[in-house]
Amino acid sequence: MTIDLNIVNGNLFLGSEFRQGGISIEGERIIKIGKEPSLPKASHKIDAKGAIVIPGIIDIHVHFRDLQQKYKETLVSGSISALAGGITTVLDMPNNKPPTDSISRIQEKEALIQNKAAVNIGFYSLFPKDNSEIAKLANEGVFGFKIYPADNYYPPKDNDSLNRAMKEIARTKLPVIIHPDNGFAGETEKQLFATDLPPIDAFIKAHNQLEEAKALETFIDLSNKVDGKLHCAHVTAKETVEIITKNKDLQMLSSEVCPHHLSLGVKELHKFKSQAKCLPPLRTKQDQDALWQALNDDVINIISTDHAPHSYEEKHCEFEVAASGIHGLETLVPIMFTHALRGMISFEKLIPKMTTNPAKLMGIEHRGELLEGNFADIVILKKKKYQIVSAQFESKAKWSPFDGYAINFLPDYVLVNGYLAKEEEYISSKATSGKAIKNSNEKLNIE
Repeated sequence: MTIDLNIVNGNLFLGSEFRQGGISIEGERIIKIGKEPSLPKASHKIDAKGAIVIPGIIDIHVHFRDLQQKYKETLVSGSISALAGGITTVLDMPNNKPPTDSISRIQEKEALIQNKAAVNIGFYSLFPKDNSEIAKLANEGVFGFKIYPADNYYPPKDNDSLNRAMKEIARTKLPVIIHPDNGFAGETEKQLFATDLPPIDAFIKAHNQLEEAKALETFIDLSNKVDGKLHCAHVTAKETVEIITKNKDLQMLSSEVCPHHLSLGVKELHKFKSQAKCLPPLRTKQDQDALWQALNDDVINIISTDHAPHSYEEKHCEFEVAASGIHGLETLVPIMFTHALRGMISFEKLIPKMTTNPAKLMGIEHRGELLEGNFADIVILKKKKYQIVSAQFESKAKWSPFDGYAINFLPDYVLVNGYLAKEEEYISSKATSGKAIKNSNEKLNIE
């Protein structure tokens, strides 16, 4: 029997350590891992030449702007951007126009990517208007329910309604994903922009560290009352890290951090202005140090991008009116592996935070680890001194505060569901092997 593909001479990351060996792929799956002599004969072979071979990266926090904001990004263009960055599975946030808060909207998104997505894509929902829709959305396969400070339920606006919704979500065993901030931060921002404070200072003050930490603390209390799961998106503040540390034994609590908050700070926000504007804002060196410590101590166990693309006009304008968000998909792997090479974190700690951990947290089955029987989502990394060139991004958002940033790693080969979709600088025109994925709770048929 001749199989489809062998990857040989790889420095494979298997579970928690590196081992020399190879991988055999037949169809969509990994069928054998071992030394080259033990692998079956294959029609094609990739010689990794000692390079690092890892599971495809799983990014649980992206914003693909379909439906009415296609000028920023689409599910298809975003999936190609992910592929270029070595990311093979993403979960798309629901704050679209129109918002994703119904089964029909989920199905509309799935239809857009059928036979078109370069990577695997799953979806979150906002809190639906009617709590009776929560179980239906869970059965439809969403991975969780996101709440934003501007939402009507966000504390301290209507905790009774929020509690009822969280109780229903807890029944699904899916997480509530929070953007931690004050529920009236948007109004505060407008008020501070109208004062004599410099705009960047006003922005930072409106979305400060203490409010981020207080919001998480409030949601932990609410979540404990209903025995629900809680995921804190894009942690940025030392105070927030302290609360997560204090509650680290809670099985219901998880959290993530983004490369831009690990790599850039207030200094860069003042330098790059609107191009570095994001929510939560870039923070101080003290906050950054706390984030790195939390990663190394396994207090924070997931790294995500919060990929938030916008048009040129929306980012190249006065700070007060500029959109918040930073491109992340094509910079995640180069930046984080460069940080590891420079000693900020070990490769052995880094890789699970972008593969195994998000897969386990979100119930993404048969992905996130190089295992026989798993889907063949695989990345071979090339070690190369390079500079990030945002004009070459596959995303529609071809600008970044990381433009010119020195890196040491690039995704060289990327396989999605067994298909070689990226080879060196070339992305296949047939890179459409991504799937619409659903949570593992779909099988529960929650009533």
